[in-house]
Amino acid sequence: MKGSHNQQQGLAMLILVFMIVLAFTGYMVSGLNSDAYKRNREQQTVRALAQAKEALIGWSVAHPEYPGIMPFPDRNADGDYDGNSDCVPAVALNYSHLIGRLPNAVQTAPCIGALQNGLSGSFVDGEGEPLWYAVSRNLIRTSVAGAVVINPSIINTPTFNWLIVRDKNGQIISNRVAAVIMAPGRVVGAQNRAGGIAGPAAYLDGAVVNGVPYSNADYTIPNENFIMSEDMQHVANPHPVYAQPYQFNDKLIYITIDELMLALEQRAIREARNALNAYYLASDLNPANRYYPYAAVLGDLNHACEDVTLAGALPLNSALATCTHPNVGLNALLPNWFIESQWHDFIYYVISNDCSFATPGCLGGGNLSAGAQLNVNALLISSGAALVGQVRPSNNPVDYLDSIENTDGDNVFDAVGTALSNIYNDQMLIVEP
Repeated sequence: MKGSHNQQQGLAMLILVFMIVLAFTGYMVSGLNSDAYKRNREQQTVRALAQAKEALIGWSVAHPEYPGIMPFPDRNADGDYDGNSDCVPAVALNYSHLIGRLPNAVQTAPCIGALQNGLSGSFVDGEGEPLWYAVSRNLIRTSVAGAVVINPSIINTPTFNWLIVRDKNGQIISNRVAAVIMAPGRVVGAQNRAGGIAGPAAYLDGAVVNGVPYSNADYTIPNENFIMSEDMQHVANPHPVYAQPYQFNDKLIYITIDELMLALEQRAIREARNALNAYYLASDLNPANRYYPYAAVLGDLNHACEDVTLAGALPLNSALATCTHPNVGLNALLPNWFIESQWHDFIYYVISNDCSFATPGCLGGGNLSAGAQLNVNALLISSGAALVGQVRPSNNPVDYLDSIENTDGDNVFDAVGTALSNIYNDQMLIVEP
């Protein structure tokens, strides 16, 4: 009997050990599942922010009427978040109108244009919350009648200061921000999102960092601050940097005006190429007699076509033109937004002498070159914003172009795709061939 009793005790001990191991394993698996779930949500948020940034830049650059503008946010002033870009009249505009949810539908009156729609996609973070968005006043068009000049000059001399994004220590990451996209995450603190129509403070968070208060829900001045602070799950209490209670889980991504303008330049220079090619094809029925227009003198505010000028600025219609060929300007071939935003002031234009009115047809095969590309008939260079030391307008190429190769007056230019830097922002584009 004694041996049987010992066997029973041993069996009970084994069962107990098994149960403990099973419970521990379940706990570990649960923890691993929880960690994996958190990582998946965080990764979804990162993806959504990146996709939204790409979509917003694409929407702005590809806009059929006003490239460079950004949509108004979707706000709750109309009683709901319906995905629409909620426009306000210019006379009523204040900075609180420039923060809301990222829109994915049409733009409302009075800013509706013939082809002016919202983003095509709907973006949500890892918690299923729609993304939020704040936009610089410089890029908002309050009505179809009001001109908004968007070209490289606004990078350094904007009408309104650009937004500011700060890091987790409150240090400035960029003070040249065109738009901020934010993932609100879970409710924190006293936030109440009941009913689905709460304002920014119910979704976006604030923090006191090194004694300075910041709030992603506030937008009251043109160069408003937005902060990429630490997630509250990683912050101890007390903390040397963050005041308590610390309740913050926003995730941010932003678009600088430099990023946006780089893409806009590429669209603008391609529009100029299209106009020049259309001009060339229409210049004469006989291909042997076709020509590109002569250039305007660099720095001429009228962009008047100057006879026998092979390099300079794009020519526009002007009573001061001295060109002897017909159709002295490109206005009819360029989109309205190109002229409105004065992109012609930022594009250098050069043609081969065998493609001119005096010697038409490009019969010599083109005497320009761009890097290793020889026999180029016509070339465009987007000059970008003025760099340090460059003064515009000017009749000197060094105030527009940034390398010896591009400014030495010969027919050899830098290659298409030459790397950009803080001392070089020329973008070359071959018109033909």
